[in-house]
Amino acid sequence: MKPLWMLLVLATVACSSTSRNLTNLSSEAWDFEVRSRGVDPREAPNPLTITEPMRSEALRIAGHGGILERLKQLQISLFDSDTFPFSYASRVTLTAAEAFHRREGNCLSFTNLFVAMSRSMGVPVTTALVLRSRASEKEGDLIVVNNHVIAVFAYGGGTEFYDFDRTREQRPAAIKVLDDMWITALYLNNRGADELRAGHPDVAVRHFRNAVKLAPAFAPAWGNLGVALRRVNEIPAAFQAYERALAIEPDNPTVLTNLAGLYRSTGREPEAQIALKAGRVSGASPHVLLMRGDLELAQGRPEKALEFYRRARRLNSLLPDAWTAMAKAKHALRKDSTAARYLKRALELDPDAADARALLDRIADGRANGSRPARPPD
Repeated sequence: MKPLWMLLVLATVACSSTSRNLTNLSSEAWDFEVRSRGVDPREAPNPLTITEPMRSEALRIAGHGGILERLKQLQISLFDSDTFPFSYASRVTLTAAEAFHRREGNCLSFTNLFVAMSRSMGVPVTTALVLRSRASEKEGDLIVVNNHVIAVFAYGGGTEFYDFDRTREQRPAAIKVLDDMWITALYLNNRGADELRAGHPDVAVRHFRNAVKLAPAFAPAWGNLGVALRRVNEIPAAFQAYERALAIEPDNPTVLTNLAGLYRSTGREPEAQIALKAGRVSGASPHVLLMRGDLELAQGRPEKALEFYRRARRLNSLLPDAWTAMAKAKHALRKDSTAARYLKRALELDPDAADARALLDRIADGRANGSRPARPPD
């Protein structure tokens, strides 16, 4: 199971502005809380709603034994395609009930399903964000960063973790436990990202606005709202959304990079460069680093660009864009033999990488015409 897809790196912020316990809410309490924050439940379904078939299935597959034994057996059974067939779809965000009945969804959907089924057995499991995850992809001139959620259960003075990304073997170093309003906001944030990718920015705006109403300190949702508002050409509102995000997490590199893109699109290059340089590189995702490198390359500094590109490659050596970016810098340095090697690696990873193919063809044409002698590889 891959990590869930989201639009911005998630900030470390307080779970709620209230001291009330908003975890493991009943349907009535959840409905009241959502309405009190100005959100219509018809636009924000409860991602943890429990149905009777879910309860019956949870009791059946969890078996007997102690609490921890039953939770572990429930997780194992949900992973077993014979016991519980389930199709992973990275861009399908569903409530727990929808995921149960459709037998599909992304990691967030699957985690919500486990949480809801656990709660149906009377076990107050909840969701947590794994912090400092830095994988990413690029959507046009905007960055899409993926993060990861897990289920957690406080028991015996410690915390039990239930991870639905089976490629991860280590316990997370840092997490943020979420209450039910944050879980709903996270669901809406993912729904907004799904709609944005599907080309429905107006629908995405509605989801992101509801998310920040439910969790006003949710910096990524504010940042995502800025992305969606830019797509519907509400530029002043987009700037305001980014400001709200940065008021919570001033040095978030992805928010600042997307803000820089907005500045640049409105002809405000000095502000764009300030925003880019304000982000903390140490916590940046690969595509933030690639965009930082692109800025250096555009300003005639290929060696500096190469530093950013190499950092991105170190974070994700299987990212074709990182190899293509390094090739661009090497090409600018007239080291075409090395550039060609990097481009071939990019094409091994993604045979449809058009930028890599185009640059490789240009290098080959230059050599054939004798117009650009290559320097020896470094």
